Amino acid sequence: MPLTLKNYTTTLAPDLLALAKKNKVRECDETEKGHFVAYVDEGNESFDVSLTIRTGNEITQHTCECNSASSFCRHKAALIVHIADGKKVKDVVKVKKKESKADTLLEDIDRDALKEWVRNLISKNKDVELSFIHHFSAKEQLTPEEVIKIINDAVKAVAGNKKAIDLTQLKKIVELWSEMLAPIAEHYQANVTNEKAFLNFHTMLETCIAFQFKVDSASNKIPKFIEGVLQKSVEPVNDLQVEESWDKAVSYFINHVPDRINMVRMHYLLHLNNIIAISSDDRKIKMIEWLAKQFEKSKPDTLTNGTAYIKFIFEIIEEHNLFTKYSRLFKPIRFDNEYNQELIRQLIDNNDLEQAEKYCLEQIQQNFREEYNILYLKFLKEIYLIQKDEEALAKVLAALFPFTFDFEDYLFISERLPEEERKKWRTKMLTKSRNISGTYKKAGTEFCFKLADAEKSYTKMIGYIDSYTPYSIILQYFERMALTDKGRLLEAIFRKSDDSWSYRREENDAVFFPELFKLFEKHYLADYLKMAINNLEKGGWYYRPNKLVVYIKGQLGMSGR
Repeated sequence: MPLTLKNYTTTLAPDLLALAKKNKVRECDETEKGHFVAYVDEGNESFDVSLTIRTGNEITQHTCECNSASSFCRHKAALIVHIADGKKVKDVVKVKKKESKADTLLEDIDRDALKEWVRNLISKNKDVELSFIHHFSAKEQLTPEEVIKIINDAVKAVAGNKKAIDLTQLKKIVELWSEMLAPIAEHYQANVTNEKAFLNFHTMLETCIAFQFKVDSASNKIPKFIEGVLQKSVEPVNDLQVEESWDKAVSYFINHVPDRINMVRMHYLLHLNNIIAISSDDRKIKMIEWLAKQFEKSKPDTLTNGTAYIKFIFEIIEEHNLFTKYSRLFKPIRFDNEYNQELIRQLIDNNDLEQAEKYCLEQIQQNFREEYNILYLKFLKEIYLIQKDEEALAKVLAALFPFTFDFEDYLFISERLPEEERKKWRTKMLTKSRNISGTYKKAGTEFCFKLADAEKSYTKMIGYIDSYTPYSIILQYFERMALTDKGRLLEAIFRKSDDSWSYRREENDAVFFPELFKLFEKHYLADYLKMAINNLEKGGWYYRPNKLVVYIKGQLGMSGR
């Protein structure tokens, strides 16, 4: 059901509406028909909120600066309550009349009176005064120092000397920046090959980013401002037709990727990637080559954001199918299995098995828990299979086996062991598979049954049936166990527990019950099954039939206990 101004009280949760009413809505404006914007104050914090209301009072779009994980936050709800209680959609006509009246007054008002009013306004509002001065002053080419002063003056005009800046002040600061710094950005975008224009542009970005680090706020207003300015600078660079000019414009950013404070400027790397995305193939290859050479000379593992740098260069090279050329630039990142997996995968796919093996062994050596080695052992298994190195493969499979309990691997290892070692290995792995718990429990159970099947030890197999045994395994080996000792099999299955503490019982194990029941009918008389169930139920109050027994009782027409 769509959310509207009429049904919001029944559509939105009562607790959300209760929280919404604790917020204060101010400066609510209808900027265009059906589109409302406002500040919503919650305690000392203020958030930008917008709602779009279309035909039938339906709310079609909504945004809030709070970045809540829920689809509809308390601030949006507060604005709905505000509009529904005091402002109707039809009021948009009044908003337009107010705007028209202002236009009319501007046309008719006495010039001296207007000047006096403006003088009064700017004397009381430092941010308006700064904007006025900047807008009507003669424009000239600025120095980087003057760029910094403009940015700092805007902050001071809004917040004075306060160190703690709230969201409302931050919004005003970014709005002032957008106006006052626009000529600097536009001058650069019109002259992307001019070094002075770039340095002013660069200084502007650096100063704004430095201010972001000083502000204790989760707001994304400054990053969004930076992102927007850089995005507008992508096409002016791409549009350069002369190759030397394009080289120069791109080099300004590449040369400034390294920072002075042991970091790289990720925003410049993202900007360069945006240029790559729309460049010709030749330019793409050229720019990636420059970035790769720069990366090769750097020491990313010593940089504060070196991990992000490594992943960025890796991804861009991988995306453009250049890994073969630059594979030796990359090394594993400790404790970053996702990246390491992709790196080693690429090395194997490109037949660089020696390097892939080296990295796997290094990671295994550094890990302090055996389960962390599984990823790398699996890669080594793949490598040694390709190389047909059976000796190395057997060692890897032996290390991997306690986590996979792969029966084929067990046979491969056993065949290559002397008889005495083979017996010890069998006993050790069988014990481990029986005692294993957690993630590998099902694999251990399956191994026990496969080993018993291979050894034709079906009496032992019956003994393996417990609360952890999936019904799918019982079905797989039912015939062979029944032919060996159907009495013991029946008792083992009927006494099998399905208590909630049993590990990972199959969610859909009931799908196996019809086939299992057919096997019961084949090997047991119905009266015998009924008797066996009745005897178990009479044996003690604590007996609880498992789900299979309940199913069998239903098929036999037996009443509940």
